[in-house]
Amino acid sequence: MTFLLILFAIQTLAIFLNLLKFLSRKHMVNVLRFSYGFFLIFSGFVKILDPLGFSYKLQEYFEVFGMDWMIPLSLVLSITVCAFEILIGFCLTYGVQVKNALYANLALMIGFTFLTFYSAYFNAVTDCGCFGDFMKLEPWFSFQKDVILLIVSVVLFINKSFITQIFNTRLTYKLLLASCLIVLFVPFYALANLPFIDFRAYSVGSSIIDGRQLPDNAVKDVYEDVWYYEVHGEIKEFSTAQKPWEIEGAIFKDRVSKLISKGDEPLIHDFDILDEISGVDMTDSILNLNKVVLVVCYDIEKTNINGHQNIKKIISNSMDNNIPVYGLSSSSKDELNSQLSNIDVQYPYFLVDQTTLKTIVRSNPGVIVLEKGVVIDKFHWRNVPDQFIHTKD
Repeated sequence: MTFLLILFAIQTLAIFLNLLKFLSRKHMVNVLRFSYGFFLIFSGFVKILDPLGFSYKLQEYFEVFGMDWMIPLSLVLSITVCAFEILIGFCLTYGVQVKNALYANLALMIGFTFLTFYSAYFNAVTDCGCFGDFMKLEPWFSFQKDVILLIVSVVLFINKSFITQIFNTRLTYKLLLASCLIVLFVPFYALANLPFIDFRAYSVGSSIIDGRQLPDNAVKDVYEDVWYYEVHGEIKEFSTAQKPWEIEGAIFKDRVSKLISKGDEPLIHDFDILDEISGVDMTDSILNLNKVVLVVCYDIEKTNINGHQNIKKIISNSMDNNIPVYGLSSSSKDELNSQLSNIDVQYPYFLVDQTTLKTIVRSNPGVIVLEKGVVIDKFHWRNVPDQFIHTKD
């Protein structure tokens, strides 16, 4: 968030100095175009690194607006929106197709500003997804960010004649083409394998045990007791400070604790492993194993069956080395047995929240390997190794 505040400070200062005639319009525009271009490239890139993650966020918006028919297109739109955002950033930076880029940018920013306002005002989506899993923004801060960027966009549009190419035309288009090819390679690699960079709490090297705990200096939830007393035949609401029990003739009816301000949440707050049959919570026992292989299948109806066959390679090797193997899914045992009837599944499946499983590994199915609750490896079903010999140093 610090870099956002620095970025906004630079942009605001440039506009302010121009108004005071301490900075020419050309220099102001250059400050705005490069800073804003960098913002668009960075924002789009951290999302396109993990196109599935951003597609899940788009699905949230579609559900909020009752546009469920758009959900099947969420992945295509995820890649398209991110690539479009990056392309606009490159056009502004290189100074090419400026007019078209600024028209497109205005449409994009008006749309984003509306979405963030709606999310903040109605508390519809608690995280805008502007930076994927790299950084979470509070709804109202996200809206304020978009208002500032919309103002910058309008200033750039008005002064578009001051945006010039920094290289000759031939070199500029070569750089633009090369940039676009690199940008398009990233999401397709992430879908076929796993994202190059993992910003989530389940990245390799992260401790799930530590992630489930709050630090000692964490902000706690603040609650306030609301008391309901009957006074002269009428039930009234009182705060603790009003001491309704001291009112003569008041009769106690109820007490409710209301959340006044939300405190900090641990990085991982929804990792719970439940045995569907016995109802036993398996979380702590699995996290404390010396080593364990977890096969993640967030939804058996949407899984790749061939992927389960591929994963058998690492499963067989793990079992031969006495490493326990468990499956994690949000699907029931009946659904799992029905879909995997032709595969010799030699390990039990436990229940875990679907959103959590989508966050753990961007593959359905996928594999995560833990040592004492620490993630030491993750695999997409396409690239599970023939032999698993990796151990934590």
